[in-house]
Amino acid sequence: MTVANTFPRITHTGVPLAPMTSFGIGGIAKQFVQPRTVEELVDVLAHLTRTGTRYRVLGRGTNLLIKSREVSEPVLHLGKMHGIRFDGERVSAQAGMALERLVTQCGERGLAGLETLAGIPGSVGGAVMMNAGGRYGWIGEVVSEVTCVDSTGLKTLASDKICFTYRNSSLRGMVVAEVVLALKAGDSREIAARRRDTLAEKKRSQPLAAKSAGCVFRNPSGGYAGQLIEAAGLQGARAGGAMVSPLHANFIVNTGDASADDVLRLIERIRKKILENYKVILELELEIW
Repeated sequence: MTVANTFPRITHTGVPLAPMTSFGIGGIAKQFVQPRTVEELVDVLAHLTRTGTRYRVLGRGTNLLIKSREVSEPVLHLGKMHGIRFDGERVSAQAGMALERLVTQCGERGLAGLETLAGIPGSVGGAVMMNAGGRYGWIGEVVSEVTCVDSTGLKTLASDKICFTYRNSSLRGMVVAEVVLALKAGDSREIAARRRDTLAEKKRSQPLAAKSAGCVFRNPSGGYAGQLIEAAGLQGARAGGAMVSPLHANFIVNTGDASADDVLRLIERIRKKILENYKVILELELEIW
């Protein structure tokens, strides 16, 4: 039995994925599954495990390049799982909630600890999975526990059982369902000011309004990928409709009609040039389907 036959109420077929990514690039999902609750997510994953079916997980599509083809694996889209609960300084957020919405709501309630994540797109689940953050802090620093699903079922992991590293975590291979954050009470006006300052700095240095998937490459040890790309003279370089951002060299932007192949060609051009010039192998931060 396919997912569509087993879960007809939450499964759609032939769904275009480009509108669901920040790149605005992507093919078609043959089966597009939208669990509405943690229980439905557990049931879907149990079915996929029993049948040995590979699958993809889609949050808000902000760190993702989807090739222009049919995605044959079922795509689990967590966008309908966006609930939030407040309990003093503890906040529980479901995986499909927009990170920016979480940052805003916590600040409005005088809860500090997330405002330095302002301007980071994506979902809560994706942010925790890849330990989203920057020079002022990482989301893993305020995670209390994570409820996730794997082939064995539902489990809750305390923060001391999770390894958070640069742009990564030990949650890889699982599906995040819900996150509990331990924040601190603060003055909502001061929190809002810090959030505005962080967002203003990012707007000055990153193409937040452009269609992109954020930073394409991980920073190499002891340096910054963007600085290497800029020093190599590749800012503004193009391949079809894809362009290295003139504002931040570690961003590739879709100027309007870029294909996945355009982006991939530009990625390979960058990697080749950086290897030739600096003997550095740039590793992708971007996920590719």
